[in-house]
Amino acid sequence: MDSSRKQRWQQLQSVFEPGFRRMLLVSFLLHLLLPVLYHTPWFPKKDPVKPPVYRVNLVNKPVKKPQAGRPEAAPVKKKPAKKVVKPKPKPVKPKPLPSKPEAKPKAVTRLQPVPEPEPTPAVSKSQENALQKRLEELRTAQVKKRAEQERKARLDALRAAAAAESQQVKSPVADAPVGSVTGKGDEIGVDERDYVREFITRQWRLSQYQLATRQLEAVVLLVYSAEGKLRHYRFEEKSGNEIFDSSLLRAILKSKDLGQPLQEQTDFTVIFNLKDMLDRP
Repeated sequence: MDSSRKQRWQQLQSVFEPGFRRMLLVSFLLHLLLPVLYHTPWFPKKDPVKPPVYRVNLVNKPVKKPQAGRPEAAPVKKKPAKKVVKPKPKPVKPKPLPSKPEAKPKAVTRLQPVPEPEPTPAVSKSQENALQKRLEELRTAQVKKRAEQERKARLDALRAAAAAESQQVKSPVADAPVGSVTGKGDEIGVDERDYVREFITRQWRLSQYQLATRQLEAVVLLVYSAEGKLRHYRFEEKSGNEIFDSSLLRAILKSKDLGQPLQEQTDFTVIFNLKDMLDRP
């Protein structure tokens, strides 16, 4: 029995040459060392480079083919040319000849009887007090109404000033034309996708302390009509964080009206990155 096993083992060893076994050992060592070498500083990992996120001035018009420029630049207001109006010569009217005054017939005045004053009804003391109280109540209600109107007007003015201030975005390039940094078109305005992303981000509210990580990203399909109204939306990819996804959904629902029309009904696939949204200037 032992001799037969030894013979079979010798036959098996004779099949593999010494060079083949050596090559097999070297291959095994290389497969073992490659993962270790990959995680060493000799093989540094390169993070994918994302294009920079630019702020968009929502005063600008969204277009499909923006020209080269800056999306945060303010539109240049053209001063209207002053029209020179020449004075028209006044027509000379002929002076009418003086006419003889016609004799007016003398009016016959008739004596009218003087009407006697109607007797004033007597007012009791209780009626006078009730009338005085009613007048005071009306006067107080009028003062309260006027104060409420003034308070509302002040709040509206403050809200309008805050909204106008938030809309103002200063461009780092002086006198830059309105457009896109990578724009190759000929239309004055900002890219429609950038406009939609900026509009929704302005409605987004979430504190960075509510999330443990900033590396979250969601992809949303948005369909807007030519009037700038939201028709449909769908999450193509969720971030996996319920807090971030819910806050993004609330911002989308607040952005049902872009405030500006589009050239036609358009669908946008927009990527919302939490880090970019928190790092916005």
